Parts: sequence; structure tokens; C-alpha cells
Amino acid sequence: MAQQQGVHLLDKIPYLDLVFGTHNIHRLPEFIARVEKTGRPVVETAFSRRCPPSASWPRGKRAVSAFVTIMQGCDNYCAFCVVPYLRGREESRKFHDILAEVRALAACGVREVTLLGQNVNSYGKGPGNGHSFAELLRAVGDVEGIERIRFTTSHPKDLTDDIIACFRDVKALCENIHLPVQSGSDAVLARMNRRYTSADYLERVRKLREACPEIAISSDIIVGFPESPGRTTRKRLTSWKKVRFDNLFSFQYSERKGTAAVGLDGKVNPDEKRQRLIDLQALQDRHTGRK
Repeated sequence: MAQQQGVHLLDKIPYLDLVFGTHNIHRLPEFIARVEKTGRPVVETAFSRRCPPSASWPRGKRAVSAFVTIMQGCDNYCAFCVVPYLRGREESRKFHDILAEVRALAACGVREVTLLGQNVNSYGKGPGNGHSFAELLRAVGDVEGIERIRFTTSHPKDLTDDIIACFRDVKALCENIHLPVQSGSDAVLARMNRRYTSADYLERVRKLREACPEIAISSDIIVGFPESPGRTTRKRLTSWKKVRFDNLFSFQYSERKGTAAVGLDGKVNPDEKRQRLIDLQALQDRHTGRK
């Protein structure tokens, strides 16, 4: 929101001191000093071509867990999502810089790290990196003192067999994954530009549970995305019965200005969207209760 509205936020909120996007989190001390010196607000929403170090170092205190940024931006351009327009193209941090940060955190007493990125399992796909996300998981798992590793968020199309194998092979990798599916309809997935089918997703779930039978799988689902007239949710609810998620983040579709989905026909009326959400959440409540 800050990245999208920028200087216009000052018109709405005149007492605001700082407006900046995720590319500039590491510059927060500089921005605060500038405001204190000049008394004027600072607005900085420019993109950085280089993914900065994490902004969550537990300086001055003993922390058990920490977040480690490994990449920024997104190249997927899902039809419903404004992120690529506001956070720029994918940029991966250098492999050895990430490991150096994790080692430094471990030396401070950190025992759990969460690797962060808009699409973490596409880490390393850009030029000049030479390392995959699976390689990074294995390397972080070898850092002395790190006992737990988590990561978020994943895109199903980039969940490779090598990454899945890490749930079997990397002792520190927690038995948990958040894998947003968004829809169980192949027609809707195509309109969303997700680049996988419901069968592809179910196969990845099967492989995850084969590699790590104890794994907990959570997901995101959007109900009421624009679709061809006359379609129902029956097939989609059948898919969720097959997966049986441990937890689910579910939402009614809402338009984001500037995204491709704004121009799609087949809008679903609000009452229908609301009922679909009620049905889906009732199903998930049963699954979560059994889990």
C-alpha cells in the first residue's frame, strides 16, 4: 500500500513522517535521522536492484528466532495480484551472503530461521547466482547451531523434487509448508495465470507426504474469482476433500487496480462469493478439527 500510494498518503495523513516500500526497509535508520534533522516527511518508494540484508537482526538481545530475507520481487504476474508491479522483478541475494548472515545469527544464539521471499522456491533463478533453493536449504541446515528452518511463501509451479527431498533429508527443516493453491478449478487457475493444474498441485502434495508423512500443509484460496457463467464449486470442494489441509487462509476475491483480472468478464456476485466462502470454511473447520 505504501509502495502504491507513495506521496499521496501525505495528503490523507498529514502527520505522517515516513512512507517507504519494502525495498528500503534497511534504510529506516537513515530516514528517521533525516526526519529528525529536517522536520519534514520522507517518501522513498524507488526500487532497489539489489536485494538488501534482512531487517530483523536481533541486535542487543538474545533471540531464539529470526527472519532472513533471501530474495525480493516477483516475476509471476498472477492475474489477481498487484505485487510484481509494486515490488519489482525477482532478485535473489547472494548465496554466501545469506549463509554469512545465518552463521552470524547462530553465533548470537538464534536457533530458528525463517527464509523469506515473495516466492522463495524460485530463489537463484536469476543470472549470476548459481545456487538453487534446495542447495540453500541444505547449506543452512548444515550451519552449526541452527536447529529449525522454515520458509515462506512458495509457488506450486516452482516446488521441485529437489526441494521436496529436503523435507526428508534436512534434519532442521520443519515439517511444515505453506503452499498457496488459490483455486481447484483448472479453468480458473488458467485465468489466474498460475501455470499449474489441480492435478499438478495434488501430485506435489502426494510427493510431500511421501517424503515427510508428518508434514503439515497450509494454503491460500480465493473464492469468487471471475469465471465462465454456470460453473459451480462442487469440483473445487472435492479437491479440498482430497488434500485435507491442516490450515487454510481463504478470502473472497476483491479487485486490485492495475491487475489483469480487473478486465475479466464473468464477475461473481457478492452473495454467491460469500456463500462459497462459508461452505469452504465449514469444510476446512472439519479438516482442522480432525487434524
